[in-house]
Amino acid sequence: MNPLEKLKEMQKDAQAMNAGLREHFPVRVYVGNATCENAAGAGAVYSELLKIKEEQGLKELYIGQTGCSGRCDKEPIVQVMMEDKIPVKYCEMTPEKIRKVVEQHIQNKKIIKEWSL
Repeated sequence: MNPLEKLKEMQKDAQAMNAGLREHFPVRVYVGNATCENAAGAGAVYSELLKIKEEQGLKELYIGQTGCSGRCDKEPIVQVMMEDKIPVKYCEMTPEKIRKVVEQHIQNKKIIKEWSL
């Protein structure tokens, strides 16, 4: 298999995985997991999201990690994806801020514009 064929196969696999996630999880949150984001506190934000999901029984919520967003000055960055909505990236997240994002954006469908990119 040549490199282009391998890339196309990987793309097809990724698309299938994303389709499955959308089907089972109408709300998906991705926390940046690049080295610089971890240094900026992304691990604490990710841990807080897992804690919130458990505390509130948010079964429709998928929590994942992603690579570099290219905005080192705005880290940690969290992306919220909801069915039929434009994805929103929040910057300079903290455990306290992510609780507000869950409450306002995910549960009440109100984007926090002052924290978004």
